[in-house]
Amino acid sequence: MDSKTANTTSIFFAYAGHPPLHADTMRETILACRKRGLNPCGWQELAIGGKVIIDTITERIDSSEACVAEISSNNSNVLFEAGYALARGKRLYLAIDESDQDSVKSWNSLKIVETVGRIDYGGNAQILASTLMQHMSEEAFPVIESLLSQARPREDNAIFAPGVPHKTTSAERLEKLLERKTDLNLLAAQEEFGLASLAYYVQSIYRSSAAILHFMKPTRVLASQYNARLAFVGGIAHGFGLPLLMVAEDDYQAPIDYRDLTYTYTSAASLTEYVDEWLAKLPSSPGSNKRLGRIKLDIELPIRTFGEYVAEAEKKELTDYFVQTNEFEAVLSGRATVFTGRKGTGKTATMQEAASELRKDRRVLVVPIKPSSYDLAGLTSILERFSAAGNREYFLLNLWNFLLTTEVAIHVLIHAEGMPAGLGSDTSTADLHEVLQSLGIDRDADLSTRLDDVVTSISDQLVISAESEREISDDLRRRWRDRILRSLKPVLHNFDRVAVLIDNLDKTWEKGANFEVLSQFILSLLVTSGKLKDEFLRSHKHVPSANLTLTIFLRTDIYDVMSTYAREPDKINPQIIQWADEELLIRVLEDRYAANRGSKYQDVIDGLWDRLFCAEVNGLATRDYILWRALGRPRDVIYLGNSALTTAINRRHDRILSQDVVHAEGNYSQFAIEALLVESEAQDFDLTEIIFEFAGLDSTLDEVELESIIPAEDERSAVVSWLVQASFLGLESRDGGFVYVEGESEAKKKLKAANRLSDRMGRPMRYRVHPAFRPFLDIRDDDLQIEQDLADEELKS
Repeated sequence: MDSKTANTTSIFFAYAGHPPLHADTMRETILACRKRGLNPCGWQELAIGGKVIIDTITERIDSSEACVAEISSNNSNVLFEAGYALARGKRLYLAIDESDQDSVKSWNSLKIVETVGRIDYGGNAQILASTLMQHMSEEAFPVIESLLSQARPREDNAIFAPGVPHKTTSAERLEKLLERKTDLNLLAAQEEFGLASLAYYVQSIYRSSAAILHFMKPTRVLASQYNARLAFVGGIAHGFGLPLLMVAEDDYQAPIDYRDLTYTYTSAASLTEYVDEWLAKLPSSPGSNKRLGRIKLDIELPIRTFGEYVAEAEKKELTDYFVQTNEFEAVLSGRATVFTGRKGTGKTATMQEAASELRKDRRVLVVPIKPSSYDLAGLTSILERFSAAGNREYFLLNLWNFLLTTEVAIHVLIHAEGMPAGLGSDTSTADLHEVLQSLGIDRDADLSTRLDDVVTSISDQLVISAESEREISDDLRRRWRDRILRSLKPVLHNFDRVAVLIDNLDKTWEKGANFEVLSQFILSLLVTSGKLKDEFLRSHKHVPSANLTLTIFLRTDIYDVMSTYAREPDKINPQIIQWADEELLIRVLEDRYAANRGSKYQDVIDGLWDRLFCAEVNGLATRDYILWRALGRPRDVIYLGNSALTTAINRRHDRILSQDVVHAEGNYSQFAIEALLVESEAQDFDLTEIIFEFAGLDSTLDEVELESIIPAEDERSAVVSWLVQASFLGLESRDGGFVYVEGESEAKKKLKAANRLSDRMGRPMRYRVHPAFRPFLDIRDDDLQIEQDLADEELKS
């Protein structure tokens, strides 16, 4: 870099004032950058005067070429400014002190910023300054260009309003207010904010004409991670020039930079009133596509994407490229009662697509149930107070009967309201409406709210006596059977089938939870489903029978724990989704590509592998390499494909090159490790420490090496067994041939085969770490040559 270029390179430094050591390091970095010929400026150098602080800072970002954001502490001010710089097309560098464990945890909790590269500077100002000097001397393009590569046209009625993790009264009231405004198209409203990619949120904001962000008070669970992510996307919305409203609970202290943009409410009523007035004042242009924001970006790139790996983020698009499997057919037909799969295998996608497909038949009433969360602590407290196990089971049975019957009744009424005659179509529908009203059932609330209402209403009634325990359960029985069910069944003659689909029961399945109580809660649902089917099938005078089917979607790791508490686990017979057929798995990419191209299918697929991707990576055909490197789950294949595509776009390549795939697999590997750690939370061991013991080893190892990795003999067997079930470790089932499995039952079969091979060969059992996890752990691919040889043999044959 020559001196003239260096002196014109303006960099804005965003950093927190606390902790003081990080702030000192940033000030030293600014001085070091000046000595190297750059033109840096920190926020503390700005002459704020009487101007609004955020306006002064954003003006400086606008006049700078790059922005360095030190986010070791997830400071909301800094993240807001980083988001603003990103949206304004600046070169953005996220810096963290990776030598500080808290900084690494903060980075990992953000998740959505993974697409934006980070600079690790080890708390050293000179290292950061030197790294920046090198970056500024290289040609680079704004990350925003690749993030907006698949941006949709702007809609003047679209509002970006991501959902809140906890459905408090205020959060629910705000959601209902927005949903009632049928002229608005709400983006990211019902999903769990932070699960989708940064590209998805950037494109959603860009498509919107206004944004409403709801911050939580700091004492709520997950508040720090959620609020940090929200601050970052808030900066993006501000950078796009959208009308932006940030609302927060009373105890939330809005960062000083954007305090003037934040409304802190003291009641649900004041919140909805303020938001309603704010929406009414938006400068809209009815009947036109004019954007409400003040800027229009020139970036409208026609570059393709493989879509989102989170099914909730693609509810509308999923139908275009959903890959149907035998397991999906089992859900459609109602044969599957329990549908299990590991994270990313397509459980939620299957539920969404099944609901969509079943709704096409007017004779099927579809009842999808996705509780946002539920008060496990309150339910646990009640169950622990029951004096007898039989009374506890009787209570859970009647509780589920009440909840499920209520859900079906509500969906019947919603269906009736959509008919020309409305609720007045027949007297039985009106009677059902009156019954729900008399029971005080809020039709706008979800199952979790009704569960919490039941728990709250009986917590004060329950005393330690068998009589009171039985009476509480009998009261629930009278509600669902004598009142709701009696009024519901006459209405169901309009339907041949009632299909109940339940997902999200794992919302409270996290480290520290009472897994025994959670398991009993879910197991009682399985028992209830059978009894409720019988109730619906019973016919009486003037009351016909009804066909009820119920499918529960569960993660495999949750099912495995739950089944240990079941009396007869072999009778549950779950439908397990697996992607053993690689031809079916790769279609997840191919069908998404074809859906975005609109040409003849085979021509499009040929274009995917001939023109979009390079021919091979590390000696393997690219198609085979992706299948080899990624776990056999749709989520993983999509994530790796998108990461490679984003890398190629950032590097201005006209196709995805082998080095793009190699770079992308590092990001994907970290993603796979983090997902694995989440799945291990129900186990009795700390997987984090164990996993990193594999770092730097060969991918193939035997039992002797495992002993050094997991020295505790009493723990080793359980850990290894779980790592096999989770596909982290593959088993040698034939000489030199390794197989990866998913789930407990399949793992047991393969472990027996591996033991027999070990005895026959006279050597210790051998294992192989799955290729998905190796890049992050820096594990050597000592089996890659074998894969290449196999591919060559197939080609010759």
